[in-house]
Amino acid sequence: MALVTYVQYRRQAEELIKGLGLNEPPIDVRKVADGLKIEIIEMTLPSWFFGVLVNLHDDFYITLNKAMPEHRKNFTIAHEIAHHQLHGDELAYMKNSKRDYFHREADVFAAELCMPTLIVREEAKKWNNDFRWLAKTFSVSETAMVRKLQELGILKGKMYDCRN
Repeated sequence: MALVTYVQYRRQAEELIKGLGLNEPPIDVRKVADGLKIEIIEMTLPSWFFGVLVNLHDDFYITLNKAMPEHRKNFTIAHEIAHHQLHGDELAYMKNSKRDYFHREADVFAAELCMPTLIVREEAKKWNNDFRWLAKTFSVSETAMVRKLQELGILKGKMYDCRN
């Protein structure tokens, strides 16, 4: 079995975006799901429940909490798409402590899907690294954008007043 790194997960997300011709923010994760034949179903659910990917007779569905803000919905959809792309054959892992790393892998993929590195770099340059503006532009939380900009070495400090 080959060792897969976070760099490879990011590359897979990048290739998926390019394959669908998505090259401007915000990345339409609903269009990505549609391109992968994944239906999104929004439901009223408990506040602690964000979303889940379900495989029902080889048809895939993302069940999504409709009460969440749009930026949370976008990241959740991207996270579930990541499970589809990375863990499709092993979806029955729900809360299995031996597979916690699945969620970290999905988060890495989802972050790249929502905030593609090349596009973030271009937009950050245009907008003087304004993380609030960039978060709105990419339809992600300010916290997620700050993490991305720090990861890229664009923001250096540790303390940012994120509102969401």
